[in-house]
Amino acid sequence: MDAVVFPRRRWPLRVLSEEQYAFWEANGYLVVPDAIPAALAAQTAEAIYAFVGADRGDPDTWYRNKWDIYCDKLPDGKWPHHGPCGMVQMYHHSTLWAIRQTVAIHGIFADLYGTEALYVTTDRAHFKAPENPKFPEWSDPGEVHKDLHWDIETSEAEWPVPFAIQGIVYLEDTPAELGALRVVPGFHRLLGPWSKSFGQRSGRECPAQLQAMARHVEAKAGSLVLWLSALPHGPSRNVGRVPRVSAYVAMLPVDAAPFLGPGRDPATPLSMADAGTLRYGSAGDAKAEAATRLSRTARVARWRERLPLLEEDPREHELTHAPPGEDHGSPAELSALGEKLVGLAAWDSVGDSCEGV
Repeated sequence: MDAVVFPRRRWPLRVLSEEQYAFWEANGYLVVPDAIPAALAAQTAEAIYAFVGADRGDPDTWYRNKWDIYCDKLPDGKWPHHGPCGMVQMYHHSTLWAIRQTVAIHGIFADLYGTEALYVTTDRAHFKAPENPKFPEWSDPGEVHKDLHWDIETSEAEWPVPFAIQGIVYLEDTPAELGALRVVPGFHRLLGPWSKSFGQRSGRECPAQLQAMARHVEAKAGSLVLWLSALPHGPSRNVGRVPRVSAYVAMLPVDAAPFLGPGRDPATPLSMADAGTLRYGSAGDAKAEAATRLSRTARVARWRERLPLLEEDPREHELTHAPPGEDHGSPAELSALGEKLVGLAAWDSVGDSCEGV
């Protein structure tokens, strides 16, 4: 049995080139320049700056939020909307939905999955200020975001690792020194032999020996960076002069069966985002084993009720303030494509052109 599911391509490409797909197939990650318009990238970056209360001209304002978004609560009982880990608890701003509904973004994911019948996730934004000795808290991103990691289970008990794609849009130019994403290229082909030689390990914690194999993924503003969930990945230290600003975006197939591997129930989640919870698929954990894919109704609710990516994440009313310009609390406007991506409208057909390895 292969350690990782990877579809055998039987479909034509509509957005990507053959060279881009070949690079993806070999390396498990891909940079697609100009995936969103430059104006949208700039608007989204400005919305993130406004939400975290940062002024481009006043670096001291970049570091105001020093709380851990996973553990800390403010004196008024609210959850922090941002902190040194860089994650921004903004899920439903209109600019994020504009990115999710970009035709090219959908087309890129469709080219990699081999089907246009996809759901979109309601993921977060990211703002990471450069390290500064005046603000030492910002040099420690916390255990969750330190070094490389996996967001899925990769232990041998979970093989084959399902085929799921993660993504991030760089909203401003992101060279290595700004803390660009790092990945271990081609690790979807190496997981099997590496794991057999490594011995006992956790399914999500990435051993130190893999750090030296990682490379920075630099890209210009508006680029979509994609990686297979089986690749160890993580942001690096921002030792530049300006913040790193980006937005996560990912899509998942309506029909998961071709991407799960043989013998699995089609309701098995492909990833945490697919289950909407951290408790989604750890062998030996009864609660995790019971987790299933989010239903279509639950996916619609994430849009309609402005819910976060995971059940464990805070709701908007639990944060210090609403996203800029969104005190109304209404769901984002959807295009015809957007209605399908959230599950409000059905796809005409669910593609079956993929064969899992």
